[in-house]
Amino acid sequence: MFLVPDWDGQFRFSDTPPGPPPSVKHLEVRPVPYRTARAFVERHHYLGYAPPGARACLGVWYGDRLVGTLMFGRPSARLEDQEHTMELTRMVLLNECPRNSESRVLALAAEWIRRNMPEIRRLISYADPGKGHRGTVYRAAGWRFVGRTAGGRWTRTGRPRKDTATGPKLKFELIF
Repeated sequence: MFLVPDWDGQFRFSDTPPGPPPSVKHLEVRPVPYRTARAFVERHHYLGYAPPGARACLGVWYGDRLVGTLMFGRPSARLEDQEHTMELTRMVLLNECPRNSESRVLALAAEWIRRNMPEIRRLISYADPGKGHRGTVYRAAGWRFVGRTAGGRWTRTGRPRKDTATGPKLKFELIF
């Protein structure tokens, strides 16, 4: 047993040795409660908040340590297929994760969704070039570049939302 710091700054006993995962092959994806994913995102994601609700929340695990999370929800664009498409609304991994962890985790998450949510036929996500994101992790995981959005504010009359990251985005998809 090892005494290790957890992602929330608390210490606990763990069967997993302290320190970063030695390789991306040591990472696993398993479901976590929305509350856990939201707290992890609020602490570690650059936007500092998680969108409300999710259809699937997956934790990224190194042994028994949570080192990342992915949140999938209904597409934010109302014209997208709301029944058979899910949008990756947040993905965050701790900096201690090895190189190429994001693309490995995207592939593991897609496989989990394929197995456990057979009604889902397509995943979409957006990269924010304003934050230096070019979509490299999506391409490496086999996602296809769809195009560039115009950007714009999210707040509409009768629909208040947080207006963060309002610039154009790069859209990617993975079809099963």
